[in-house]
Amino acid sequence: MKERIITRSLLCAAALILMGAVSGCVSLGSPVARLPLPAGAPSVKTILTSLAENEAALHSFRASGTFMVQIPEMEAIQVSRESSLLFQAPNYLNIIGRRYGTRGIELTYVDDAFVLEFPTRKEYCFRDQEASFTTLSSTEIVGEMFEPEQWTQLPERRLRMTSFDAESQKVELELWVGGRHPWRKRILLLQGAPWVLLENSLFDEDGTLIAKTTKTAYHEQEGLRYATEIESVFPGEDAWMRFLMRRVEVNPELDPNLFDLAKRVELLRAARYRQVDIFAGEGPSAEELNLNP
Repeated sequence: MKERIITRSLLCAAALILMGAVSGCVSLGSPVARLPLPAGAPSVKTILTSLAENEAALHSFRASGTFMVQIPEMEAIQVSRESSLLFQAPNYLNIIGRRYGTRGIELTYVDDAFVLEFPTRKEYCFRDQEASFTTLSSTEIVGEMFEPEQWTQLPERRLRMTSFDAESQKVELELWVGGRHPWRKRILLLQGAPWVLLENSLFDEDGTLIAKTTKTAYHEQEGLRYATEIESVFPGEDAWMRFLMRRVEVNPELDPNLFDLAKRVELLRAARYRQVDIFAGEGPSAEELNLNP
């Protein structure tokens, strides 16, 4: 139990182990039943196409900003106002957390593998598989915050529109998983056009809420839309997280060596960094990773 608490605290304080879309696309044998909607409501295909076009054009982005997290193992909300984030589709991510200008944590994530560095301690952790918590894997947790579904690969037949407000141009969609006993996986609140995701609620097969994410303060740059304020609640983990992004650059030119994990580990060893296993309770404690001044 102690090892699990330390591990989850480390991962959450380090912005978790990051990006990847939620896996497990299940085919639905037939379209879900449609509901009558007001005149003028957009088609599900129109909304899905808009989301998919934006996703396909957004190859990468770089941002600085503030990260906040609250978990049971830490009494106060932890705040890092000097975080930087670099994402490359489909699921490459680099995050740096600073305190008073000093790099305290750096996380480089590639698919299900990652290198987590603690520069002030000259320690690092390398993992070639993802970590799981109570209700979601670590990649799914962050996927919920940034990219809950791969819109370009999502079949239209799995979505059902349940409401449309003509004045605000907001729609509510349900995402269903098929099989012998279909069940509702998500409720999505969107606004258009062009269409953006405002709220995303994820459920399990029993209808229990697993995660809820809200996205606000959308900006447009080079024709691409992205939220600069993202907040997620994970009831099963008793966790809450929020990103406030600023100075966002879309599709920047990236160093091709940035996500070469083998090379990063080689350089860390050459610099005499000590390898630790945070999943065995090694490395800095949750208190040492306290992000607050």
